[in-house]
Amino acid sequence: MSKSVKILTGILGFIMLVPGLAKFVNPFKSFIYQHLVIIGFPFPEFTQYAVKFGEVGIGVLLLFLAIKGNMLKKQTQKITFWLANIAVIATMVVAIYTHLHPDVPAEILPMEYKPPLMGIAYICLTVTNMYLYNKTKDNG
Repeated sequence: MSKSVKILTGILGFIMLVPGLAKFVNPFKSFIYQHLVIIGFPFPEFTQYAVKFGEVGIGVLLLFLAIKGNMLKKQTQKITFWLANIAVIATMVVAIYTHLHPDVPAEILPMEYKPPLMGIAYICLTVTNMYLYNKTKDNG
């Protein structure tokens, strides 16, 4: 991976890991459950843990790729890179939907802010990361 891809991958890993960890403590712990109930996700008691562990897992995976990814076989690195980045986009699409849902109050959203600017910014960073990775010739 090129240096720019490593940096972007590390940034994405960090910005997925930290909020994922924050969702294990109050008030964020109860906020994620409320989001899921309001937007109608099935089994919110279970889904909240899938969200939390999903964000943490994606973050750890991206940080690993940024720091030690070159230790992997090129094909394994490539598959892992694409899966992790696509997972970020999928997670942010749900976050954007949550922010735009009319029944979700701003008080239970990150930074109590209704417009989904963070989700859109994360998607832009991820698309940029995938573009730069694809542009690099040594990525397998």
